[in-house]
Amino acid sequence: MALYQATRDPEIAAIVPTREFGPVADVVTFSEEDAALIRAKAVDYLLTAPDESSLPIPDKDEIVELLEMAEARRLGPEDLIMRHHIPAFSDMPFQAEWSDCRAVPDGYNVAIVGAGFAGVAMGVQLAQLGIPFTIYERRAEVGGVWSINTYPDVRVDTVSFTYEYAFEKKYPWTEYFARQADVREYIDHVARKYGVYDRISFGRDVRAAHYDETTHRWTLTVHGEDTVEDVESNVVVAASGVFATPRELTVAGVSEFSGQIVHTAEWTSDVEYSGKNVAIIGNGSTGVQLLSKVAESARSVTVYQRTPQWISPRANYGVPIGEELQWLIREMPFYWNWNKYVAGLSTIDMRNVLQPDEKWIAAGGDVNERNDMLRGMLVQYISAQVGGRQDLIDQLVPDYPPMTRRPVVDNNWYKSLTRSNVELVSTPIDRMTDAAIVTADGESREADLVIAAVGFQTEKYIWPTQYHGIGGVTLEDVWAAQGAQAHLGMTVPGFPNMFMLYGPNSQPVASGSGLPVWFEIWSGYIAQCIVGMLENGHSSMEIRRDAFSDYNDRLHEEAKKLIYLSPNSALEKNYYVNEFGRLQMNAPWSGEKFYEMCARPDEADFQFSSAGNRNGVSPEKVTAGDQSLLMTTEIPTA
Repeated sequence: MALYQATRDPEIAAIVPTREFGPVADVVTFSEEDAALIRAKAVDYLLTAPDESSLPIPDKDEIVELLEMAEARRLGPEDLIMRHHIPAFSDMPFQAEWSDCRAVPDGYNVAIVGAGFAGVAMGVQLAQLGIPFTIYERRAEVGGVWSINTYPDVRVDTVSFTYEYAFEKKYPWTEYFARQADVREYIDHVARKYGVYDRISFGRDVRAAHYDETTHRWTLTVHGEDTVEDVESNVVVAASGVFATPRELTVAGVSEFSGQIVHTAEWTSDVEYSGKNVAIIGNGSTGVQLLSKVAESARSVTVYQRTPQWISPRANYGVPIGEELQWLIREMPFYWNWNKYVAGLSTIDMRNVLQPDEKWIAAGGDVNERNDMLRGMLVQYISAQVGGRQDLIDQLVPDYPPMTRRPVVDNNWYKSLTRSNVELVSTPIDRMTDAAIVTADGESREADLVIAAVGFQTEKYIWPTQYHGIGGVTLEDVWAAQGAQAHLGMTVPGFPNMFMLYGPNSQPVASGSGLPVWFEIWSGYIAQCIVGMLENGHSSMEIRRDAFSDYNDRLHEEAKKLIYLSPNSALEKNYYVNEFGRLQMNAPWSGEKFYEMCARPDEADFQFSSAGNRNGVSPEKVTAGDQSLLMTTEIPTA
C-alpha cells in the first residue's frame, strides 16, 4: 500500500489480493509471485532514497481508493465514517479547532484529574487550543495504570502500533507488544513534546469536587503530601478511568495469613518470590502475564483459577521489533501509516464475531460461524500447549463462547501449567489459614506469598474522587439504581461542565484503533464543547436528561444483540456486565457508528447557561415548549 501510494505504479495497482474467511475477520493474502514483485519494486524505489515530505498527503477520495485496495473489497458509506482517519495521514487527525478568534477569559481554567493516556490526550487538545489547564496527578510521574502496574512481565496485550496516539508519528517502539516501562516512557515523551508536562501538578490527589450552581464553577479539594487545598476551575475532566481502584481479596481468614499478600497493582521491587511457595489467585490478563516469570524461580506456584478463560496466542508477543522494520518505518514513505492500519485491521469487523446467528444456531451451532471457528481453534491451541493432558484440558476449556469476556493473551501460561513446580487448582477457595490456602474440598496448600491478581473495582468509574453535582448529589447516588451510565461515556445530567474519559460504555467492541486514538476522539469532543461554550458566551453546559435517557435506552437495546448478555455467556464474574445485568464497559455499536456519535457534540443534546442564569433560558424567552428544558435540571433525591 505504501509503495503504490508513493509511486502509483500500474503493475502494483493490477495486483488483486485474496480475501479468505477467518475466525475473527477475513484475511487478505497475496500470491508468492505478487509478493516477490512488490518486494522487488520496493527495493528499487527505496534505492532512490525517497523523501516522504515531498509527497502529497492524500485527500479523502484517494484514501478511500487506497482503503478498498488494502481490504480487497468495496466499502460503503457506513464503512467510511471513521476508517479514513485510521491511517492518520494528517498531523492532528482528531484535534478540535476554534471556528473564529480565540476567546479565553482571564482566569479561565480546566482541571484534568489523572495523567495517564486519557489525561495527557486531553492536555494535548487544550494546549493546541491555547486553553489554560492543570492536570492533577496523585503519583510522582505520568502514566496512570502504566505507572501503577509494575508486576513481572507486564506489557500491553494489543500491538504497539495500535496502542499509540495518531498525532505522534513513527515512535520507535522496541517490541511488538510494548513493556510497561516503554509505555510509560511513551506517555512521558508525548507529555513533554506537546507542552503538557509542565502543566501537571504531581503528588496532588483530588479527593472531592463540588459544583457551584451560582458561579457555574467546580471546587476541587486537592490533597498534597502535607497539605489540603481547594482550587476552582471552570470545567473538570475526570481522566482517572476505570482501572484505578484495586479489588480487595475477599477470602475468609485472609487477616490470619502470616505470609505476604500483594495485589498486582501494588507490586513493588521489594516483592520476593524466588524460592518461595507462591499462590496466584486469578487468571485474567494480569495473572496470565506474570505466571511464567514467577514460576521460573519460585519453589512452587499454585494457580487458583476462579473462572476458565479463553486465552489466545498473539503473533510476535514478547518479540523485539527488528532493525529492518524499524528502518522501513523511518525511510519508506507512508509505511508507518499503513503498518498502523493493517495492525488494527482484524478488529474493524469484530462485531461480526459477537452477534448470534439464529440460522446457524438452529442448525446446531453455538453462536455463529466465525465464533464457533474461533472456539475450535482455541480448544486445539489449549490441547497443544498442555501436551494433550486431559486433566488440564477439562479444567481449562470454558463453557461459554469466546469474546464473551475480555480476551486474554497467552504469555506462556498454558505451558507453565505443565511445569513440575506449578499446580492448577480450579476448586473454589474456602478460607485461608496462617500459612496455607484451603479449598472447598478440604485440601490445604502451603503458601509464603499470595499474589492477588483479582482485578479492579470496575464498577467504580473515575473513583476514588467523589464528584458532587447540582444539589450536592454524587455520581454514586445517580448510579445506585442501575449502575454507571453516561451519555457517550462522557456526561451525566446534573453535573454541568464535567466530562469523563473512559467512562461507562466507552470501549468500542470494534473499530480498528486502540484506546489511545479513542482518547483523542473523546478529548476532541470535550474540547469542542469547551470551545463552543467560550465562543458563545456560555458559562456552563449540561447534558439534557431526555438525550441521556434516549442514548442509554438505545445502547441497552443494541447490547441485547450481542453475545455478552446471551443466556450461554459468562454473565457472572464478568466486568463487562454489571450487577444489574447491563453492559457497562463496551459501546455495542460498530466503531464507525460510535465514532459518528463521538466526532462532534450535538448542541441540541445540551442545555447552556450563563453566569447568574440557573436554567440557561432567559425568563422572557421561556415558552410552553421550553418548560421541559427547565425541568431537565431537576435532580431526584437518591
